[in-house]
Amino acid sequence: MRLALCLLVILAVASATPKFNLDYSKKRSMTAVMAEVEAKLKNKSPLDAILNVLRDFRDAVNTEQVNHDEIYNVQVTECDSENAFRRAEVTDASNVLRDSTAALNVAQTSKIRATNQQEVNQQQYFSAQEHLNSVLSAAETEAGYFKRRGRDYEDALHAIDEASDILAAIYSGSGSFAEISRVSKSMLQTAFNIKETAKFAPVFYAFSQLAAQEGQLDESALERVAQLLETLRGNIQEAYNDFTESNAVSVAAFNDQKDRIGQTIARLEAQNERLQNKLDSLNQQIGTQSAIAQTASGKLQRNQQLWDQAQALCSTFANEYNYATQARRNELQLVAELEEMVEARFNQVEDENHERNQRLANQA
Repeated sequence: MRLALCLLVILAVASATPKFNLDYSKKRSMTAVMAEVEAKLKNKSPLDAILNVLRDFRDAVNTEQVNHDEIYNVQVTECDSENAFRRAEVTDASNVLRDSTAALNVAQTSKIRATNQQEVNQQQYFSAQEHLNSVLSAAETEAGYFKRRGRDYEDALHAIDEASDILAAIYSGSGSFAEISRVSKSMLQTAFNIKETAKFAPVFYAFSQLAAQEGQLDESALERVAQLLETLRGNIQEAYNDFTESNAVSVAAFNDQKDRIGQTIARLEAQNERLQNKLDSLNQQIGTQSAIAQTASGKLQRNQQLWDQAQALCSTFANEYNYATQARRNELQLVAELEEMVEARFNQVEDENHERNQRLANQA
């Protein structure tokens, strides 16, 4: 666009300024000049008159060459300016395109890496969630088991205490062995529930002996059974305490495991948030760099095309100038040859006239 405007200005100046007036609509004719010279020779015009025709032609050629030189110098200046401008625009666009393309490639590679990391992070997050759910489910099941087994231990202790009370009542004479039979069944069931039948076995054996001795009570036998019940109760209470302690250890281990899994989930959630923020930033960078690269590519293509056109036009200017200059040189050379021929012709005519005059003089 700048070159086109400059050319329009040059053409306007050439049309408006007399010294740049190159009128190619009326071509000089060497044939016409030669015909005019020939006519003047036939009419025996003075030598200066004939040479003036050739001098006028030469002056017209030189004036035209001077005007063309001035126009061509303006064209060269504008072409150099346009080439420098387009070269700078192409270089700038190329550098921007190179840098934006490199930044775009880095952002796209980083996005692929971040996407893969996010997928791995999400898989780990889902695995941690499944693990936590599994731990919670197991803890719930184990808590139910501990609760049921705790009731079984309490039932066993209650049955032992009830058997001791019945035994004391029998010892005082207010109890009956039928109640011992009933509480024995309850104790047997609780023994199975807490899986401690071996510890209950001596008591059951002592109960069977008491039942066989019904009507012949032996206080020492009652005291031995009471001692067995006391020992059994101590053993079951100890087992209950161990069971309760193991339950507390299990609960602490569960809480520790739940906390560690919770920390892992929190870390994965925070990491996923960071990765998502990074992906959002990379997507923005990719959009920005893509737009910059697209703009730079368009600028590069446009300026390269204008530069090529400018170089082609400037080459046309140079070719036209060189062709016209050579043509004028040929014309000036031909004029110089004509001048020599005319002068030689006049010298020949003068010599012939001189010889004729001498002959006439001699004859007279």
